[in-house]
Amino acid sequence: MLVNIIHNSINYTPAGSEIMIEAIQQNQKCIITISDNGSGFSEEQLTHLFEKFFRLPNSKTGGSGLGLSIAKGLVEAHGGTISAMNSTSGGAMISIIIPISKDDKLTLKEK
Repeated sequence: MLVNIIHNSINYTPAGSEIMIEAIQQNQKCIITISDNGSGFSEEQLTHLFEKFFRLPNSKTGGSGLGLSIAKGLVEAHGGTISAMNSTSGGAMISIIIPISKDDKLTLKEK
């Protein structure tokens, strides 16, 4: 799922853009955010972003529009949620929240 999301960030932000990846543990959740300083999404795009075969206008050739749909399926298969929004500072942000148990062997910074 992360490969699909990061690949999209690389392909859909202008050259020289920054892509930030953050993972934290908060309570019994792993929260992963992938954000960039590109142009973000339109409101229309946000409503369809995780649908099968949805592609952004002027998409580069080669994609099928399944990457974010597959990512959503993987996140949900682990009992989590995925969402997309525009960052207040500009650019797009994808947030993944996956529940974890105390038995999971994660060592993440507690926020």
